[in-house]
Amino acid sequence: MHPRRKSLTVLFTVAAISGQTIWARAEAVEQPTISAIILSVSPWTVRWAAVHKAPDPGEDDPYYHVEVVEKERRTPPWQFKRLAIHVAVTADALNRSRSRQKARTYFYKDIEFRIAYQNWRAQPRPQREAGVCRTTILECVGLAGKGG
Repeated sequence: MHPRRKSLTVLFTVAAISGQTIWARAEAVEQPTISAIILSVSPWTVRWAAVHKAPDPGEDDPYYHVEVVEKERRTPPWQFKRLAIHVAVTADALNRSRSRQKARTYFYKDIEFRIAYQNWRAQPRPQREAGVCRTTILECVGLAGKGG
């Protein structure tokens, strides 16, 4: 159990036993908005893009930022492969990448994505623009036309 949660549990337990009312401060926690789009499905493999960041014109960033994951079907959720930690994608490329097929997806810790995204933002604009995916995500990671 998280140390802070454990201390709150003890505090509430003591308060309940002694019959006292306590006030706890609620903290708003910003949850990242992550969605997934299916890129390809075969009887053996599912590939998807976890969309971590949507375009933000205010930050001078008109792209979607995704992580590309591949997982063999019928394997435990923790057995997966990251095909790309970070890809900057245009809206058109993201739409062209969508498969109409349905499949189960999972979300994994995104620390690698956040580091890669920060590194992308730190590059000079011409370098960032040169690496933006404008076709399809699978083409950009070198897997277009390859089955699962």
